[in-house]
Amino acid sequence: MDGSVKDLPSAIRDRGSSIRNNSDRTARVYEKRNYSGRRVCITRSGGSIHDLRGYNLNDQTRSLKTNRNDCR
Repeated sequence: MDGSVKDLPSAIRDRGSSIRNNSDRTARVYEKRNYSGRRVCITRSGGSIHDLRGYNLNDQTRSLKTNRNDCR
């Protein structure tokens, strides 16, 4: 996906166990719709998280936001 999505499509919603970011922006995945709840930030250009269980987000991601700010 490219860009921000307030509510991920049902085909991938609440199904992610890992994430890779191949864009030139950082990506934040959120537990709930409309960018709320717990979140994790993935660095740009190949950043990845191989196991979302460590963030209590395994199979619980609902929205995605990309931006130019660094992860903190």
